[in-house]
Amino acid sequence: MSMSLSEHGTIDMMVEQDIGGTNASNDGGWLSMKNYARALFYVELGTWDSGDDLDECRIQQATDSSGTSAKDLTTDESGGNYDTDSDILDADGDFCIIEIRGEDMDVDNGFNFIRGYVAEGGNSGVDNVMGVLIRYGYAYPKKELQGAASTGSQVYVNINT
Repeated sequence: MSMSLSEHGTIDMMVEQDIGGTNASNDGGWLSMKNYARALFYVELGTWDSGDDLDECRIQQATDSSGTSAKDLTTDESGGNYDTDSDILDADGDFCIIEIRGEDMDVDNGFNFIRGYVAEGGNSGVDNVMGVLIRYGYAYPKKELQGAASTGSQVYVNINT
């Protein structure tokens, strides 16, 4: 399926920054996943001290754009989505890609917003990281056609698909 990213996707950049001994979150804040089918979080190490590892790399979810009730959507632990035992990013140019589907989110409890999150616990030198959070597969909300029946069979035809 082909799509125009300008119509069906949005990209949010995380400014490259030194996170040695700290963490960084998506500078664009919490982004709504409403009507989006998927999201991808791409993280790449810039100048990186070889004595440090990227300790945390995940997507988090929240109930609103201020991060209320934030919790992890993906994991970063031994055996997790970003496996801290084997998926170790520790050199310039190393990268990680984490993908999610909208149905992975806890929408039943009102979780509709996401952000990318990375952290490095040690600080033996410069640890620059850059991230991109891409939401895609936008589906425009469908409206009921004027005069359409509210019960019974309904047929919609779109010759432009």
